[in-house]
Amino acid sequence: MKRLTVLLSILILCSCGGDGSSQNSEPIMSEKAKILYEKAEEKVSYVETRICQLNKGTDLQQVVRLLTDARNLEYHFDSTGMNRAAIEKCKALQVKIIKIQEDAVAKAESFILQSEMSVFQGKDFLIEKMTEYPVYLEKGDVFYYEVQLQNSVPVRLYNMDSRSAVKSYNKTYIKDSLTVPYSGVYLLEIKPQASQYVTVDIAYKTDDMDRLYNPKYVRTEMISCSKGDFRAYPIKGVKLQNLFEEPRKFTLRSQLKSAVSGSSIALVPITVPSGATDVLYSMRIATSEQDNSSDGYFHNGMSVRYNQIKFLGLPLYEHNQGSGLLKMLLDDNRPLREEDAYCNMYLFRSQSEAKKFQDRTDSASSLKYDVDYSTVGTQSCNGRIPVNGASRLYLGFENVRVRYTNYLWVEAVAVIPVTEYYRTVYTIN
Repeated sequence: MKRLTVLLSILILCSCGGDGSSQNSEPIMSEKAKILYEKAEEKVSYVETRICQLNKGTDLQQVVRLLTDARNLEYHFDSTGMNRAAIEKCKALQVKIIKIQEDAVAKAESFILQSEMSVFQGKDFLIEKMTEYPVYLEKGDVFYYEVQLQNSVPVRLYNMDSRSAVKSYNKTYIKDSLTVPYSGVYLLEIKPQASQYVTVDIAYKTDDMDRLYNPKYVRTEMISCSKGDFRAYPIKGVKLQNLFEEPRKFTLRSQLKSAVSGSSIALVPITVPSGATDVLYSMRIATSEQDNSSDGYFHNGMSVRYNQIKFLGLPLYEHNQGSGLLKMLLDDNRPLREEDAYCNMYLFRSQSEAKKFQDRTDSASSLKYDVDYSTVGTQSCNGRIPVNGASRLYLGFENVRVRYTNYLWVEAVAVIPVTEYYRTVYTIN
């Protein structure tokens, strides 16, 4: 009876446990591990589908993104709590990722050998000045370019490293290519004499896979140079010449105090340098005699700001009053303003009229001054005075206040149009 009981127990255990294969046929893993697996599997399926969809019409940038996504595929798992089936399933996904990455590289290589990497494409757009297209090319690359113009203009292809022209054209339609003999920066230059519409298509072929997802870009920087330097080109700019070594400082006594001592007026003669077209001035007026930290920095502030903005495409000099670069320079260099301080300012273009103002032989209101550039009751300000061919100008200031003394700081800069020369420096990022 005892033997029969033991035998029955063994049979029951065998029927419940079997050989263990049924227990391990379904993967067992934690909920967290399952979520990580499903996310990785979804990314793998997405990349796999895109690889299958590659064809001749696929954009090259799509291939770059596909390669990047394939390279970024990865899956790691923690086998704790997993049964054998789950571990095998996770390992199979890792193997699949490796195969997909290999397939992506192989198909991309084949695609690259048959495709051109676009540098620039533009159809019927307007150019008004010299336009250039720099690109880094390596030895053995094939550079393709097609240019269609309204009128014949000089078009040149340069090797910027050797500073030499590789090819030159002067016609309305150009379609050509170059097998690159030396690695370096190459530049296609279009130099119109007047505004016209153009169509440009620039591309190259390479068999270097690394260039596809790690392209080398050309960074440009404009630097000043001499007129005869390689590819130096002129820009109409200005020279800002300081007219006073230090601010002209004046005390304008009140009407009551000037009757006893001092004067309620001041005259500032300005010698205009040869070639100057405008005088820019800064006038700070205050009721306190104390100097300000900004006094004496008008020329420096104007020069610094000019250097910051002269490459932004703005007109560097305009004759029209209140427009262009000069207005921007003045707006950015306004003197500090004190609400309780004000005076009259007069611009005299005649030495004799200025002397009458200085000698007080006539009242200011009866003198001939330039009303367009004179102000009554002005606070601290700056402004622009057209020279109009004069060699000297005179700024007159008058304190018309009865009781309060004003203190005045005057600075001036001459604007002299010049031609500056610049060239572009190209570096590889």
